[in-house]
Amino acid sequence: MAKITNLRRHLGMTLYGKPLTRRPRFGIYGGQFDPIHYGHLLCAQWTRWTENLDKVLFVTCGESPNGKDKSLAANDRHDMVVAATASNPFFEASRSDIRQNGTSYMINTVEGVIAEYGEDVDLFAMISAEYLNPDHQYFLPKWIGADQLFAIKQLKFLVFPRDGITVEQINEWAKLVPQARIKPLFAPSPPLSSTMIRQWVAQNRSIWYTTPWDVQQIIAKKGHYMTEGQSPYRHEAPALKDVKRVGIFPGTFDPIGHGALLRAEWARQEHDLDRVVFVTSASPPNNRKITDTAEDRHDMVVAATAGNPYFDAWRTDVDSGKVTYTLQTIQEARRRFGKDVELYVLIGSEYLDPKHPFTLSKWMGAQELFKQCKFIAFPRDWTDIEQTKTWAKRVPNAQIEVVYAPSVPVSSEDIRKLVADGNPTLYCTPGDVAQLMTKKGLYGSDSAAAHRKRR
Repeated sequence: MAKITNLRRHLGMTLYGKPLTRRPRFGIYGGQFDPIHYGHLLCAQWTRWTENLDKVLFVTCGESPNGKDKSLAANDRHDMVVAATASNPFFEASRSDIRQNGTSYMINTVEGVIAEYGEDVDLFAMISAEYLNPDHQYFLPKWIGADQLFAIKQLKFLVFPRDGITVEQINEWAKLVPQARIKPLFAPSPPLSSTMIRQWVAQNRSIWYTTPWDVQQIIAKKGHYMTEGQSPYRHEAPALKDVKRVGIFPGTFDPIGHGALLRAEWARQEHDLDRVVFVTSASPPNNRKITDTAEDRHDMVVAATAGNPYFDAWRTDVDSGKVTYTLQTIQEARRRFGKDVELYVLIGSEYLDPKHPFTLSKWMGAQELFKQCKFIAFPRDWTDIEQTKTWAKRVPNAQIEVVYAPSVPVSSEDIRKLVADGNPTLYCTPGDVAQLMTKKGLYGSDSAAAHRKRR
């Protein structure tokens, strides 16, 4: 591909409407992307705005140096990268490695980017923390061409935590590679992996909320990761009259994010739920300050759940105009679905902590509630599973199942702050929710004071 001339003007006019007066800043995110998922996209987006990058180049690996010989063909993986990044003007799907043929090494990737864009650009190689671990098979100084990489003056390594590795640990490991310019970087990465998604597809499970919809469509129509003779997963919810098992998901949803949606979808599949009902709390007992935002919060829940045939949004609490309790919601569910329907309430593990001010055993009408429904409790992290199970056993008469669901480590509070600070919420919450926040002026500069008060 021909080198772009006058890159500063080209990039500036394309992205900002005026020529850049500084050197362009490019993030280089290389990987198998087999398939690409929200973990990749969220890390890249977070890195882009925290490091003021003008572009993040997603460079699809041709032949992996890590011996992943069972991966999809490079062009198939790259098609999914194109679909996942197409709507983000700051993301670009690069075929640099694929064009070079053979095994893909970072030195080739960086040299390919320089050949295409020129040397008047600052480059940031985005890698995860395990490659700084001296015990790792692919420890950074052992990479092919590592010395050449370290000699490229405009190249810096941005290293983000993964699998429990802390920023502090990255700083310590970075001291072992003084010849490289390394900057530790926090980026919230969901505990997702491409391996998980491939396995779920092969098991005929839904992969909703794990990767963009267009990527899911490519996987389905091309039969990627499916076993021989397998048909794509079909999202076909039973009719209301045939519903037997229902999950009730109460929450403030201020706003609703991908984390809540992914947990609900996981619980639906794990427990064969025919519906998951999201109930927007209007004036919850544990947060009376957000009563006046009930309509807006509920609208966002409606927008977030509209496309999923298994999800529904109830405004029973919103319409009540008073403080509401889960027992009342369960009683309403009984009226709607009948006495024979099995009901589950989805809760976070914090409500099982006996030290929590709103611990489950102290909920209004708790013993009556325990007779009418079961509970699905989500630990905040996979390391909390055993603690959550211990707490669950200490709640008398309650039937509680502890389910670890991969989620997105971005809270509603994080999303509110992103909006208030003028930062993007891509990959944190559905696009329709982001549009509503913009249209209604929620959490942004016009509501900054309300946002600070809410926190």
